[in-house]
Amino acid sequence: MKYNSVLVDLGNTLVGFKPPFYEKVYHVMRDNGYDVDLRSVFRAYAKAMGEVNYPNDEGFETVDPRDFLFFLGVYPTQRLIKELNEADIRDGEAFLYDDAIDFLEGVRAHGYKLALVSNASPGVKGILHKFDLEKYFDALALSFEVRAVKPNPKIFGFALKRTGYPAVHVGDIYEIDWVGAKRSYVDPVLLDRYDFYLKIRDKARDLKEALRKIEESKD
Repeated sequence: MKYNSVLVDLGNTLVGFKPPFYEKVYHVMRDNGYDVDLRSVFRAYAKAMGEVNYPNDEGFETVDPRDFLFFLGVYPTQRLIKELNEADIRDGEAFLYDDAIDFLEGVRAHGYKLALVSNASPGVKGILHKFDLEKYFDALALSFEVRAVKPNPKIFGFALKRTGYPAVHVGDIYEIDWVGAKRSYVDPVLLDRYDFYLKIRDKARDLKEALRKIEESKD
């Protein structure tokens, strides 16, 4: 299939964070005596994110700690819920992945329209400016503006009205990026930089591979 447009996530796809939010959640669990690994924490938190379709006042999904702990297999004590609610688990300092610009320029060079689809607060505009990214996009679908978060099809629809079908979406969280794309009749490419999804074989390890998958779909 020849795509008309490419949709792409921002956090942990084009831009990474030191530390990422899931490392902060991991440390809360470890500090409370739970012997959990980083992959399990990420997967459980991602599943909880997939339960949310509308943003809070800042534009993010509000994850219920009870949902996260359920998916992690940990009993939700009041103390643990309180600590998770009070913890600052926002992503840390942003950095640009080495393959991000090559991916964006490659998408443009192949003639696709390009849209950013991101669960984000207004602070995302500063990140886009810092790395000079906004110039690559034909559309920005940002949850704090659209008032919907992935996997809600509304945020994908906002982008697609400006870029068009058929489309493909590249993102790093199966439960919101892959599922949200499927709900929106968009082909998904799961980006798994850190081997969090061991059982999923059809995925990309980096953005170079993601672009190759998009191009191969034309054949």
